[in-house]
Amino acid sequence: MRRRERGFTLVEIVVALTILALSILLVTRAFLTLIEVTNRGGNLTVATSLAMRVLEQVRGDVEGQSGTASWSAAFAAVAPASGTFSFPYGRYGWQLLVNQVDLTPATVGTMDTYPCWLTSNPPPPCTPVADHSNTLKLLTVRVTFDGQPMAEVASAVIADMYRRP
Repeated sequence: MRRRERGFTLVEIVVALTILALSILLVTRAFLTLIEVTNRGGNLTVATSLAMRVLEQVRGDVEGQSGTASWSAAFAAVAPASGTFSFPYGRYGWQLLVNQVDLTPATVGTMDTYPCWLTSNPPPPCTPVADHSNTLKLLTVRVTFDGQPMAEVASAVIADMYRRP
């Protein structure tokens, strides 16, 4: 046999197969990482959507009332709660945190201390309106996935903002 027609040696084949195996391993790892990141993003999107659902339900229970008395009763009934979602979201849990804030300042009469936006027609130095309680509840919904925190959304409901004709 001539030297030029020998073919590949065993060492060359082993080196080529090693390089091929490492390349396949790296590409596979990249795809697995991509799938993991995409899955986490999907879980985050679902968790945020579920948190918004709970928050809007709580707000709707208060804001959907047809009168001032029922609005005030629904506002007073908002309390911390927790639970899980039904199928197909059974791996997600939620928690409602409620923080009630009294917005009435210690000294009344200055524009920077009184929340004038709570009154329907604030007079020019902003003074309190007798029928406003100036209280709001900060609502925060936290959603977990398999016990791990995933999303958190917050909003507020004002005690007596029922102003329908």
